[in-house]
Amino acid sequence: KHKQIRIFATILTMSNQPHNRLIHTISLTLNRLGDGLVDPKLVLAWLLTSLGAGAFWIGLLVPLREAGALLPQLFTASRLRFVTVRKWWWVFGAMIQAVAVAGMVLTALTLTGAAAGAAIATLVAIFAIARSISSVSYKDVLGNTVDKSHRGAVSGTAASIASAGILVFGLVLLFGIAERTVIVISALSIASIMWVLAAITFARLIEEPSLVTAD
Repeated sequence: KHKQIRIFATILTMSNQPHNRLIHTISLTLNRLGDGLVDPKLVLAWLLTSLGAGAFWIGLLVPLREAGALLPQLFTASRLRFVTVRKWWWVFGAMIQAVAVAGMVLTALTLTGAAAGAAIATLVAIFAIARSISSVSYKDVLGNTVDKSHRGAVSGTAASIASAGILVFGLVLLFGIAERTVIVISALSIASIMWVLAAITFARLIEEPSLVTAD
């Protein structure tokens, strides 16, 4: 019986390939664009400097993002087997990232000094944990919804489009088309919207329930 279910699920997955490839490409592009616009070494570091947060908080940005994105995977990865439709992990993580970045925008508009530094550092930690939740589920979802021969094309297309968008953002910063604070806050606002759109798009992915569950 299980063998017949697996065959049926495989047939359904193959029939949904074009739709799923498009969904993955759009969601991954939006996700990577958002990542580029919330770069802690450039965008957030400059923002905290402009807010007078101090070197201590600026120095925490990268460690918080890197540790927050990796360490939680030790706990979340083992729980992934309890979930039969795993796209919702990615959707949940994307929505939390959107909320965290929106919080950074609000902080930039209302706080300064150490208060701004503490608030944004906390939001970066939350953002990183949410990023980890999405990351730990993505490979499984990709493997379940896109044929192996097309996975590289999906990732490559998303990376190329996102790189072009980030390059444009870098040029805007370089040539000072507008006041830099306005550019940075606008970029964060756009990034937050991108994660909302990515979550909505990814929710439309057609994923057959996994047969691998907890014993």
